[in-house]
Amino acid sequence: MNKTVRQIFFAGIAALLLVSPATTARATDDIDEVMPSTLPALRPELQPAADRLYGALMRQAHYLLGTVHEWDEAPSMKLLTESKSAEYCIRPNTSTLVGLAVLRRWGPYEAEVVGVSRDQLLDEYIIPMMRYLVATHSTGDRTTGDGKPWGDAWQSAHWAYALGRAAWFVWDDLPADVRNGVRRVVAHEAGRFVDATPPHGMKRDTKAEENAWSSRIFSAAVLLMPNDVRRKVWEEAFVRWAISSFMRPSDAQCRQIVDGKPVADWFTGACIFEDSTCENHGFVHPGYMGCIGITLCCHIDFRLSGRVAPRAVAWNASGIYENLKWMATPDGGYIYPSGQDWALFRNPQKALLHLLMASFEGDTDGWSLAQQGWEAMDRMQARSTDGRVFLPDEYRFRSMQHDTIAMIGLQWLCLHVADPIRDEPTQRLGTRHLKSGGLVLHRTPNAFVTLSYGAKVMAQVAAMRLDRIVSPDQRSLIGSVFLADSKNPQKLQVSEVDVDVKDDRFTAKLCVDHGPRVRANLVFRTDSKGTLYVSEKLVAIKDVTINRVATGMIVVLNNKQWIYETGHRALKLDNESTTIPAHSGKTLAGEVTNIVIDDVMTITSDKPIRIHYVASEGPLRGRATDRLYLNYDNAKKKWKAGETISQYSATIRVEGQRR
Repeated sequence: MNKTVRQIFFAGIAALLLVSPATTARATDDIDEVMPSTLPALRPELQPAADRLYGALMRQAHYLLGTVHEWDEAPSMKLLTESKSAEYCIRPNTSTLVGLAVLRRWGPYEAEVVGVSRDQLLDEYIIPMMRYLVATHSTGDRTTGDGKPWGDAWQSAHWAYALGRAAWFVWDDLPADVRNGVRRVVAHEAGRFVDATPPHGMKRDTKAEENAWSSRIFSAAVLLMPNDVRRKVWEEAFVRWAISSFMRPSDAQCRQIVDGKPVADWFTGACIFEDSTCENHGFVHPGYMGCIGITLCCHIDFRLSGRVAPRAVAWNASGIYENLKWMATPDGGYIYPSGQDWALFRNPQKALLHLLMASFEGDTDGWSLAQQGWEAMDRMQARSTDGRVFLPDEYRFRSMQHDTIAMIGLQWLCLHVADPIRDEPTQRLGTRHLKSGGLVLHRTPNAFVTLSYGAKVMAQVAAMRLDRIVSPDQRSLIGSVFLADSKNPQKLQVSEVDVDVKDDRFTAKLCVDHGPRVRANLVFRTDSKGTLYVSEKLVAIKDVTINRVATGMIVVLNNKQWIYETGHRALKLDNESTTIPAHSGKTLAGEVTNIVIDDVMTITSDKPIRIHYVASEGPLRGRATDRLYLNYDNAKKKWKAGETISQYSATIRVEGQRR
């Protein structure tokens, strides 16, 4: 298909999509009005926070505008990625537009900070970027550089909502072709889900975040086309998809009335466990529990347009958020008790959820937690002259910088439409047992001890301070066994669990199999101060030849550029001190009874233990991590069934943040 024929084809498709099969009497392009958007005056006590966020927004925009370029197939259109139809090439553009649109429409704009005037921001960036996105959507007349239009994808409703929201912010400034194009995109993506039943799933791959972002496309449709005859079905679909996002199994019997119907009548399946945790990527994932912010963020759109958001946007949010508060760390991040496969240092992004809960759900902890994220944001931006929040080695998700500008802009808007905020934080101390998720959390003023015995098995002792010391590796305090016939570590499987949780301590006895031939009998026990006692006995289940034992692993963060680290670790083995520079690849080994890391973490053993310390050579998955093994032996040995391969015990203590 040549370019001319292809353009005619897509134009024809776009024309067909303008008309809903059920509402042929009125085309979307004939409707001129959008929902009004009015920004209330800021309460004086929120001015310092607003100034802080707006400054960060301008600086992040300055960085991102430097990445915008003309599309080689149509120089009048622009984008800040390569031209392809995939998520990593569309989402960054739509997310960035949200932040840019906030700057264009509102606030104390400073051209010398952003790098361009407000009019240039509109004419040279916002409009050309929107033209690219509407032209290359499946309702447009072009394709992206990979020969495909974007849209009709698993996440494209999410991208279309961001595009629609940005357009709504600056609607009066947009030319007719862009307005009509954005409406086509939003109407088409909404049409994909309007009659569909939301999917559900709890184990391994929750559908929570997918349902949440799909719900918002209906909100965008109403914002841009409030007089459309489809408005009623869009509004009903918004509630149906939003409330489906974070349903628990017990909601199938819940008779509480939410948005006109009993919750049970909205129920189509559960996406989170009964204890308000959820799994994604195969483990309990705080990052996806935090997706309650996706629907909560619609409060902003409703309040800017003078409406009250349905309660569906906050269904089960309080229970999920309570779990997240137990996982919150002093640096503005989370502890990740089952591991973190995305970037660890997403602290500035976490502030949005905290602010939403403080602003619209009356949570008294959210304000102080948001400020921890803002402090990290300020420090992160101060490292670069171009204003970027994240440095290249701190993330692996390609939309990180772009989602961040949207989140900063939305927080600034949130402050203007927020309810009165109560700042009355309460420190979570003691234990919390999340049985559905298979987690135990133990918090003290000094330490944060976690145990995961569900989809993943790991334990960790983090310092309750800005530098937490440890990284949430999914083999933390478990480690690996390497057999002679395999180069890879054996797969872990929990075969027995006995957990006893008290108010201020816990004891857990686990049998963890390293493949079918080796079993680790483990005991984890804490006291009221957060000291962890760990013991391990490795036993051969079957005759086995082992090349290497590397268990009792503590994963030590050691980054050159992270704001709360120093670029090295001070390590003391018995009476010998040494410095481990970040990214040095340095190794140490020996038999010791006492280990001290940075005068913060102390590991002791009654008997000498064979340790091995391996420094990283650089960041992986957004952070550099050294590995300290408390039980290490790289000699090839044969063991008969029933024989004890090794055993060790150790006590781990950490000091909290100095006040």
